[in-house]
Amino acid sequence: MCFQSTAERKEGDHFQYDRETMLVLRKADGEIAGGLPGLATRAREALDEAMGVRTAGDIAAVIPRPFARQADLFPIREQGGCYFVPQRHVAFIDRIESFVKRVNGTLGRFPIPKGTERGDESVRVSVAAGLEAMIREHERAVEEFGADTRASTFERAAERIRDTRHKVSSYAEYLGVEKARLEAAVAVAAGKLRHRVAEITRGREGA
Repeated sequence: MCFQSTAERKEGDHFQYDRETMLVLRKADGEIAGGLPGLATRAREALDEAMGVRTAGDIAAVIPRPFARQADLFPIREQGGCYFVPQRHVAFIDRIESFVKRVNGTLGRFPIPKGTERGDESVRVSVAAGLEAMIREHERAVEEFGADTRASTFERAAERIRDTRHKVSSYAEYLGVEKARLEAAVAVAAGKLRHRVAEITRGREGA
């Protein structure tokens, strides 16, 4: 990663900015190099200090990653920051909350009672929208496949679509009438993948 160091000076009523040097951060080991050794040393010290501090933004960026592997987050707001998590994952949320508390953070949790009209409707909308977003992402990925796409990429795409089909089935209790529509959408995405793979394969054979 490259960063420009700029010197600021005031001339009369105006400020002037001059490039001093470029600093290059090697992400593999954190080494910083630049045309001014003293400045590179100061940048290294600042980086070391920052690496020892975790901000709220850092934690917010880290938390969704384990959920992607072990649970599901369904956004309640378009801006994110507030999610519905199915009851089956409550033990996992307990572990996440314990982690957040150990870094002096807080995790707000509000149970949604099953059987309430507004609660059931809100959950249905959130889960359906989350699954629909997954399906759209599959379709966008398929559209970007080209002649240079590897067979392993096709296989991963098929696996992700199968995972989404399984999610639609496993979250049926939350989806209600949306389940059939989402199952049909997953089938369409799978069909688009098969068609695209066949199209690319024919193109390679004819080349």
